Amino acid sequence: MELSTVLALLAVVLLVAVIIASTSKRAPPPKPEPYKLGDVTLEALRYYNGYDWTKPALVAINGKVYDVSNKYEIYGPGKPSNAFAGREVARALALGSSDEKDFTDDLAGLTPEQLQRLEGAVQEFAASHDVVGQVVPPLELTLEQLAGYDGHDTAKPMLLAIKGVVYDVTKGKDYYGPNGIYPFAGKEVARAFALYSTELSDCNDNLEGLSYSEMEALRDWIGKFSSKYTIVGKIVGK
Repeated sequence: MELSTVLALLAVVLLVAVIIASTSKRAPPPKPEPYKLGDVTLEALRYYNGYDWTKPALVAINGKVYDVSNKYEIYGPGKPSNAFAGREVARALALGSSDEKDFTDDLAGLTPEQLQRLEGAVQEFAASHDVVGQVVPPLELTLEQLAGYDGHDTAKPMLLAIKGVVYDVTKGKDYYGPNGIYPFAGKEVARAFALYSTELSDCNDNLEGLSYSEMEALRDWIGKFSSKYTIVGKIVGK
């Protein structure tokens, strides 16, 4: 074998060795940033039940919201404690219950032993799961008040309602804001969505006369909104 060939092979071997050495010393990738939810209503929390792959599974205890997606084998769909995902479970933990009527933060009537059991559960959750938000009461808005959240005041969130349920669509301002293609912010838009209409006269919750396919379209819109946008309140005083 010629000397030049030997030298070339040695160079290749040396290069491979350098690559392997540098790779083995490379720092592991950083841990992902903890999920942050912030304020959430109990109704919105229901959608963090592990069935929507775009959302983590969350559990609330005494108003604190924990990310339990690191325990998929416990809280994932079909798993032993999946019923807890997306719910406030303080009373259920205190009672050792999985009955839906106990999915509440109402601790009235509990014994000292049950309250102690809850405290132990809280400590366990705090040690194993990140706190990512807190439960807040839903907004209660009249249609007149809702109109003030149409995107013109940038200090306020942008809201719209579908069948009386109020969604925060601030992140969809390019679609639903004053200059969007669907200027629905600040309005009740159930009928408009059912009809795929952008007419302001259809911005109401009157569903009379709609066909089966139009009602199906509305149900589809509600599903999409509930997955993408946060429920923050409800319409009152109609």
